[in-house]
Amino acid sequence: MKPVEGAAVTETHIGVVVFVGDRAYKLKKPVNLGFLDFSTRELRERACHREVELNRRFAPDVYLGVADVHAPDGQVCDHLVVMRRMPADRRLATLVRNGAPVTNALRDTARTLASWHARAPRTPTINAQGTRDALQARWNDNIHQTRPFHGDTITPQTATEIEQLATEFLAGRQPLFDARITDGRVIDGHGDLLATDIFCLDDGPRILDCLEFDDHLRSLDGLDDACFLAMDLERLNAPDLAEHF
Repeated sequence: MKPVEGAAVTETHIGVVVFVGDRAYKLKKPVNLGFLDFSTRELRERACHREVELNRRFAPDVYLGVADVHAPDGQVCDHLVVMRRMPADRRLATLVRNGAPVTNALRDTARTLASWHARAPRTPTINAQGTRDALQARWNDNIHQTRPFHGDTITPQTATEIEQLATEFLAGRQPLFDARITDGRVIDGHGDLLATDIFCLDDGPRILDCLEFDDHLRSLDGLDDACFLAMDLERLNAPDLAEHF
């Protein structure tokens, strides 16, 4: 059989993406990592539909739907997300690394993000995730989960300093967080806005791969989405672009 031109496969700890022609097929691995559970076919099917539903908020023409995977005997054995394949050379992270001009693309990305934020759901359940206590609980979880890696990816001294600074910042700012909730700033956002998941096309950006496996983690202050991308731009050694965004 002749290989399909342009076919490729990428893999992460939770999924496999197969690129064929102008399509991308995203399959979830049967894993349970605690913070997400894809261990059964039913859970993976549900996660696929949820991924399409949520990401169509930002890129409706990219997330085409969910398809069944059939075993040789014809039985449905799994499910996958069907996507329009994005041009790899238009990935924002690639453009930034190559020194390409991206200020217009960042402006358009900000507008796309702001457009969703303006109409995003605001509910008491979402607001509850923007309180000082909820944010402190997230920090506590993060700090606890990183402790096994002290001395490996982070020094114990740095970890302790981060914990102290985060606790001090949150302790004195309950009125600020309460005001952000009152002002309607806490929303159902993207939750994982990375430069590697933004594609700068001629007719506007396509923002992919929002955080779909935990509604609570995606309930955030809209400013968090913007800051997440700014942080990622700094990681890419582009602090000027982070400041611009």
